[in-house]
Amino acid sequence: MQVLFLHVLAAFAPNLVFALPAAAPAAGIIHLSPLYFLYDGYSAVYIFFVLSGYVLTRSFERSRIHPLAQAIARIVRLGVPAIAAVSVAAAIMLIFGRANVAAGDLGGSAWFTRHWQIEVSLLSVIRDGTVNALFLGYRGLPGVAFLGPWQQAIEQSFVVPLWTLSIEFYGSMIVLALCWLAQRSRAPWLLLLILGSLFTLRSAYICFFVGHWLATFARAERPAPASGLLPGFALAAGIFLCVIADIWQPEWLKTICASPTYLMFPGQFAPLQQKTFGAILVLIGLIHLEGARSWLSTPWLVERAKLSFPLYLVHWPILFGPIAVLFLQLAGIIGIAPARLCAIAAGIGLSLAGSVFFLPVDRFALDLSRSLRGRRAAQLEPPQASPASAMAAE
Repeated sequence: MQVLFLHVLAAFAPNLVFALPAAAPAAGIIHLSPLYFLYDGYSAVYIFFVLSGYVLTRSFERSRIHPLAQAIARIVRLGVPAIAAVSVAAAIMLIFGRANVAAGDLGGSAWFTRHWQIEVSLLSVIRDGTVNALFLGYRGLPGVAFLGPWQQAIEQSFVVPLWTLSIEFYGSMIVLALCWLAQRSRAPWLLLLILGSLFTLRSAYICFFVGHWLATFARAERPAPASGLLPGFALAAGIFLCVIADIWQPEWLKTICASPTYLMFPGQFAPLQQKTFGAILVLIGLIHLEGARSWLSTPWLVERAKLSFPLYLVHWPILFGPIAVLFLQLAGIIGIAPARLCAIAAGIGLSLAGSVFFLPVDRFALDLSRSLRGRRAAQLEPPQASPASAMAAE
């Protein structure tokens, strides 16, 4: 929902996303207040990465399957929804054209105008939904830096949120390697965990190491502390760091992120890395607060959480296609300001509806991934002797 809110507002209320108090006082004040965290999509992504490191650790710990089979299952889990989302986006682009360009010009959102600069073809759909999404990432965004010569600009993506999937895939491979090593020798595992954490300290991949650390000490499974003072402080400090990142970062963070050293993974821009650290603090605070645990574990919320990944993937083409057209039509009838409000409401509502229709695709990918892992596990099971053969052996 944070990512959805970010993109809806960036398209139809850009001042709330990009303006500072000097340029737009009211919007700028909201941008620099805790309210901004409600639509700070970047911080939400980093929270997800830490969560992923935690839950994947639990999943890989229980598995006896060969790491290669796990990697293939992970590709299926992420790749099927990605190619489906890109296919949907390509179809919507063919139907509605690039209505986002005119809508962005009319509404004053340069961000809305500059995306979807790609021609629809079978090759572009396959490349964006598989190679770009899972393995290459996109130029100028966090990812694997040495892949830069083969990357495309993010503006050429059908579904821009796919930029996170390559990080998620490589991060899951990091967690898989740590779990595989932990099952064999604790000393090399601990060494890799420490060195890997230091090496990725200025990148998004630190989230997966932190998630693995938290899972190692079972922080989410243990009872929450009796006092919520320290977790509450971590939560508040994390939100503060995320919100203030667009205008201020400590000098040491700027220096680390800009350093040309090869002893650390190529850094993100300092604002994004500050959001990364802020997101880590937010999650650490949440999992140590009993009230937050109880609320986030309510059955209604857990059930609706199944829509999270579908919503993340389908909202982009919905905003850039039918919602952009709706805004253009309404602006000529009721005026730009009311049309903005209608587009924001319709964008949220239609995206939620679209996630429900996309849910079977996500479930199919999950079931297929589990089936592949289960089939491989069955192949690794030792053959069971029948009672008759057991008696004969005796």
